[in-house]
Amino acid sequence: MKVLIYNFLGRANDFSDLLPNERFATMAGVIKDTGHDVQVWDRANLRDLLTYSKDFFQEVERLEFYDKDVSDEYKVRQEEELSKILSEGFDLIFLNLWRGPGFKFSVELGEKIKEKDPEVRIFAIGQGADRLRDLLLKVAPYLDGVMYGLNYAGVKGLCQFRPIEELPNVIYKKGEEICHTYQDSTVGFEDLPLPIYDADVYMGMEGKFPIFPISLSNEACPFACPFCMRPASYGTNVVKKPLEKVLRELRFLVDNYGAKMFRITDSTPPYQALTEFSKAILDSDLAGKGLLFSGFSRLDVSGGDDFEILSKAGIKALFFGIETLDENNQKRIRKVYPFDIIKKRLQESWEAGIFNIGSFIFPLPGETKESMENTLLRMKEIAPYLGSVLIQPAGVYPETDWYWHPEEYGIKIFSNYDLEAPVYPVKYILPMRYWKPFPFTYDLMGKPAEDVSFQDIVQVFEDFCARVVKEIGLPIGIQDYDYVASTYLKRNHAEFTKLLISMFVNADYEGLLKLLQEVRS
Repeated sequence: MKVLIYNFLGRANDFSDLLPNERFATMAGVIKDTGHDVQVWDRANLRDLLTYSKDFFQEVERLEFYDKDVSDEYKVRQEEELSKILSEGFDLIFLNLWRGPGFKFSVELGEKIKEKDPEVRIFAIGQGADRLRDLLLKVAPYLDGVMYGLNYAGVKGLCQFRPIEELPNVIYKKGEEICHTYQDSTVGFEDLPLPIYDADVYMGMEGKFPIFPISLSNEACPFACPFCMRPASYGTNVVKKPLEKVLRELRFLVDNYGAKMFRITDSTPPYQALTEFSKAILDSDLAGKGLLFSGFSRLDVSGGDDFEILSKAGIKALFFGIETLDENNQKRIRKVYPFDIIKKRLQESWEAGIFNIGSFIFPLPGETKESMENTLLRMKEIAPYLGSVLIQPAGVYPETDWYWHPEEYGIKIFSNYDLEAPVYPVKYILPMRYWKPFPFTYDLMGKPAEDVSFQDIVQVFEDFCARVVKEIGLPIGIQDYDYVASTYLKRNHAEFTKLLISMFVNADYEGLLKLLQEVRS
């Protein structure tokens, strides 16, 4: 059997789009272990992006899913890709879906493949599968299934020709009925092979920035934030990856791919996992090799000594999901951290030499002037311990409490949500005023959801961001992986991020390629 893992992003909007993908590489290892041929076609790389015209980038940024008026280049690109895939004779295709410019192209390409070769099996994976789940089968009914979570067991099962019904974490159609198989998020680390980034398997690696992902767990989350889809797709039973396996993988990446920079991908690291990982590095032959790391952290699990250990091990930047600093908001999103603890943890991390990034959701459903002022006031107090903030408006995703019980949170979901949500074009690179209106709204600034327009949400969001910059003096948008790259290149991190943003906005992939060559030199 011949297997393809396919990823088309269309336009890179962020530095993370150009990093190697651990899921693809590990899936490739799983498939190869079952005795089958596998290729990863990761089109989100600079070599491929440089073959597209700027008009094409603008088009995939502009297009919405149901647009029929596409350019000749769009049609030619799709037909060329279709021809290449069909000529390889793949029997099984894993179609990675992003919620962004590449979604339309990818879904249409999958449909054309199925029309030409009805025997090939196509399964959706990735961010789109995790977030949209059942809804994908409404806009892409040709799919043989949607595979959510890491689901390496499901990948292995398909390669062993087991029936879908016996595999975990798969959503599929039986006639008109949408069926779910059982959920299993344990991963099975003892049998998991090493990831494959070899150029003859992972096509496009020469055009990826070498910040390698590495995980410490099955990426499950024990919490139940009403806005988050992670528990539904990754489970709530957290399983740590054995430290000896993490170190083995780290050595493998260093020895085989010359890796120096890493991003720890766990969005909710298990209790003490970062500290244990850092101690293991310091006690190993990897200590002193100049390895640089970034990752997510939690406000409830680390203390001053932990951050000192993290810093010594090479962890240079940490991303903290703060979301809000208003106590009533915290209660409504079930993410309650006493402010003095938040401040203490950030101060300890900062003083250990770690660059802190605070993530905020604003506005939240039910946001008021009072809650906004509370968050701004407290943000000013912790500003000395933050290098940057990331601010995103609230989104409503399937398999979340906000989606299932919107009225409890002051959310109004529109009747067209099930058709619009899967195809909503996320365009973070553009100012929010240029986004398509959400297929939902929510209570805001004392107004009920019925009276709140998308323009109201945009205005409140943009006013808040402007105040964060002007009144508090915090930069917006420096990512943890940006910081690692700028550290490696010995660049000023703020100027480096400005340069990246300019390059991505202008689709300056020639400039990014020169930057990649500098990293690799």
